[in-house]
Amino acid sequence: MYPNRNLFEKYITKDEIELIHEYTLKILSEVGVVIESDLAAEVFKKHGARVEGHHIYFDEALLNKALATAPKEFDIYSPSGKLKLGISAPTICAGPVAPTTIQDFEKNTYRPATLKDVEEYYILQETSAVIDMPTHSCQNTNDLDKSSDDFHTPQIAMGLKYCQKPIYQGNTITPINYKKGTLLEANRRLVQLHREFYDIWDKPVTMSNCCVLSPLAIGAEVADTIIGAVQEDQPVIIISCSMTNLTSPPTLAGTIVQDNANILAGIVLAQLISPGVGTVYGSVTSPTDMRTVQLATGSPEAVLMQLGLSAMGRYYNLPVRSGVSATTAIDLDFQCGSESMMTLFTGLLGKTDFILNAAGAYGGYNLGSLENFVMNEENIAYLKRINQGLDITEEKLHYDLIQKTGPRGNYLKGRTPKDYRAEHIFPKFYVREGGSATDIIAQKGKLVDRARRYINERLEAYQLPDVTTTQKKLLNQYLPEGYKYEL
Repeated sequence: MYPNRNLFEKYITKDEIELIHEYTLKILSEVGVVIESDLAAEVFKKHGARVEGHHIYFDEALLNKALATAPKEFDIYSPSGKLKLGISAPTICAGPVAPTTIQDFEKNTYRPATLKDVEEYYILQETSAVIDMPTHSCQNTNDLDKSSDDFHTPQIAMGLKYCQKPIYQGNTITPINYKKGTLLEANRRLVQLHREFYDIWDKPVTMSNCCVLSPLAIGAEVADTIIGAVQEDQPVIIISCSMTNLTSPPTLAGTIVQDNANILAGIVLAQLISPGVGTVYGSVTSPTDMRTVQLATGSPEAVLMQLGLSAMGRYYNLPVRSGVSATTAIDLDFQCGSESMMTLFTGLLGKTDFILNAAGAYGGYNLGSLENFVMNEENIAYLKRINQGLDITEEKLHYDLIQKTGPRGNYLKGRTPKDYRAEHIFPKFYVREGGSATDIIAQKGKLVDRARRYINERLEAYQLPDVTTTQKKLLNQYLPEGYKYEL
């Protein structure tokens, strides 16, 4: 059984959770939430909510009605199999959207991301031992042909070309990259493309990220994402990304209660439209550093608020998203490593069910590098090992071996035992050698050099998934020039 540790219990009590719930109900019934969608307003009105334009108020009875249909677990499918998302399964780690800016160590510069970077991010996600779910990367790079009225789908097609794992859909469809119709229709078409390419027609084949608009709103684009996905019976993650003292109250507690109301409004909307659809409760809320008025993603307060919101998600018996490899660092330095590790542990040591941006992004999500991606992979492996815990049984105590070895003996005899190999992990390029630092660097290079060699090995060994001619022809309708299959 995978260990499930409610780390939040060290930071928030049951009485405090009940207090947040009590004031959440007051917010929902007295303050209300704005959802910028006529269809959403109609749905809430049909179910007895008070609706004033797009301003929606609802009570505990309607909340409980929606929560009663929300599943505790669900599966997501692709040609490689399925992933289970829920408390009985291991934490799903999802990759990043390729950042807008790449730190290029070979040229010692920062530059805009290109389609080649997008391709390489997909390859690392697909070949990763710790990234379970790649994320569709739609950054509208400068080298992408933007002359058509749909340059979103070509970017989605790239994800389908390079990845066989179940794939995650961020908030990527916008009026900028999709002008062929409504965004609601675009989200439905995105699901249909996955179904057709996978030839999987009656199961969830993707999952959408839906970030509420703090304070107490769900913007039109996100509302269309939620509605479009759930109308196709696809799961959604409703997340908050509030900023204290800017888009949420100045206190951590005030931010938690406001976010809780906002997230629940999105979950209720999804369940009222499609009862039983997968809905995940999530947050990447962080404080504002008022000296710069910037989102301080890699801060201890971010960890505390995400722990508090994880507690609320568990209180409502929902699958929970938390944890993210987040930092405002602008280089692969001590700040980057320490903040990334700290923000990951809410998901991995706290055992939430899903982590987005688990590797490969820094600089407040805007900056990235493949070197950072593989370093974050090592961090994830470390934290996964810690969360496996100790295996303490009479057999594992090895009393007979201790008795046989005795005082001042040693255990370096024969082949390395299976028990040793089973209980230890070995980093791919972190240094564990002893001796002169100068000699080790001369032999192995510095950390970025070692990471780059490992990346190159992965990229060179990668082979495109074997797909049918029909699948190739389908994607070739959308793939950017230079990335189409040869037929």
